[in-house]
Amino acid sequence: MNIDVKIYLPKNPSALLATASVCLDGCFIIRGVKVIEGSKTIFVSMPSRKVDDEYHDVCYPSTKEFRQEFDQAVLDAYAEAANAAT
Repeated sequence: MNIDVKIYLPKNPSALLATASVCLDGCFIIRGVKVIEGSKTIFVSMPSRKVDDEYHDVCYPSTKEFRQEFDQAVLDAYAEAANAAT
């Protein structure tokens, strides 16, 4: 599967390091993907909505293998964008 990622770096980064739009095989776009700096590592957060004081992902990979591929594509694009910005 072709995963095309566009990274948007904030002007004042905090725990939110970037947002991303991800296009899957040129036919499905996911906006609002976040790159977040956690206490131990940087991770990818899918778009979510709040329901009864809990957040639920709006969309998400259905297999562990694709989740790893998706996350790695986003993190690689983030690293490239962050390096280009410095």
